Amino acid sequence: MVRSLSLANVLTIALLVVIAIPAFLAYKMLTDPVVMDRLMSSYREYPNQISGCTMREVKERAGPDMWSVSTGFAFHGSARWYIAVAMSTKPSDTEIAAHCEALKRIADSLLRAQPP
Repeated sequence: MVRSLSLANVLTIALLVVIAIPAFLAYKMLTDPVVMDRLMSSYREYPNQISGCTMREVKERAGPDMWSVSTGFAFHGSARWYIAVAMSTKPSDTEIAAHCEALKRIADSLLRAQPP
């Protein structure tokens, strides 16, 4: 049976082994959410124009979800200074508002404490 293979058949089998099978395996890996969770990090921002704070959701490769609420308190050119609180559980809307108010009070006290 092996002797009856033509050169075209041998090349086709070689292409399948060298290109098609690894490409299929890569495709399966990249579309598998569990594999992608282990390989990639994710980052989402939820700005709130009313409160002036931003909630961020971050997940490092294969790590737990982390949330933070932050506000900017000083800007100079392209430099930005932020103050934030980080959490391991997703905050509710009332917690976000409370954290935002506390961060603003801390930022105000930092700005007042600077020498003129």
